[in-house]
This record gives sequence, C-alpha cells and structure tokens, in this order.
Amino acid sequence: MGRPGTTGPARTRKGRSLTIRRLAAALVLVAAGVAVLLLRTDRGAPPPQPVAAQAVTGPSGIDVHYAQMMVEHHEQAVAMSRTLIAKGGAPERIRLIAEFIVHDQQREIDQTNEWLAAWGAPPAGPGEDGAEHGMLTGAQLAELTGATGRDAPDVFLRLMIEHHRGAIAMSRSLLDGPAGNAYIHSLAKHVINEQTAENDAMAALLRR
Repeated sequence: MGRPGTTGPARTRKGRSLTIRRLAAALVLVAAGVAVLLLRTDRGAPPPQPVAAQAVTGPSGIDVHYAQMMVEHHEQAVAMSRTLIAKGGAPERIRLIAEFIVHDQQREIDQTNEWLAAWGAPPAGPGEDGAEHGMLTGAQLAELTGATGRDAPDVFLRLMIEHHRGAIAMSRSLLDGPAGNAYIHSLAKHVINEQTAENDAMAALLRR
C-alpha cells in the first residue's frame, strides 16, 4: 500500500528517476576504473620511438662503391655536355638535353658526395677500371672535343647514349643484388628511369 497523498504514477516516476541516478553513478565508476587501468598500462609500456631515433642501417661496401662510381660517371657526362654547349651552334633540342644533363647530374653528384661524407666514406676518385663501369675512353672523349660544325651534335648523341647505357647497367646490377641503403637504391632507380628516357629521345634525334 502506497504512502498517503502519493499516487501510483508519481511513485512510478520517482522509482524510474532513482534507477537512472543509480545507473549513471555505476557508469561513472566503470569509466573511472577504465581510465585508471589505461593510465597504469601506458606507464608500464615504453614510449614509441620517434623516426629520428630508430636505427638506420649503414650502407654496404657495394653501396659505397656504386656511389663513388656513379659520381665519377656523372662527372664525365657533365663534362661532355659542357663541351658540346661551349662549341655553340647545336640544335635546340640537343642543347636542351645537354643543359638538362648538366643540371640534373650535377645535383646528383652534390647529393651523393654529401651522402658519402655523412657516412665517413672516401669520395670518388680516379683509378677504377672505367670501361667496366661504362666510362668512355680518352679516345672517345677526344673525338667529341675535336668534332666541329654539324658533326659535334651527332658525336655527342652517339657517345652519350653509350655512356648512359653504362650507367643503366651499373644501376640494374646494384638493384639485382641484395637490399641496401635506401638513398643509393632510389638513386639507382632514378638513373635507370631518367637515362632510359634520355636515350630514347637522343636516339630519335640521332636517326633524324
């Protein structure tokens, strides 16, 4: 029997209100318990390492050798391109290719020398078997230096195509081997893509 002056619906609303308050209190306690648990778990686990703190695998001897040879290889291509530009009179498309080689490969020379220095590796230097790595011979370079008039652009295209093929072969040989330093392998991929496209363009110009 209900209390005097309290109707049935009023008692029902009061009971519901009490139930809701109890449920809310229980949810607060549960949330607080979960927060404490998470806090304890986070304190016990080591913090994630920032990218800069993660271990970096040093380059292999193969990586260093490739970098040194590619610097020397690029230097020869830049010198050949400057020789042609200095002669003057080259068709615009051929001159633009030569100017691009000077810009693009000099940038890679600078970056790769910085990479070698950062790893404490010796810089590139003469003394390697250039023919084994696609370098042109002294006689071939003399042919370009002595070429005049309309012959010079064709000599440049023919020799640069051969020169690029050497760099592409070196780069494929590196990528066919074991995984190595990320920068050096990305450089090798760039050399293959860039110089293959340049060879296609130069071969088309040479046929014309």
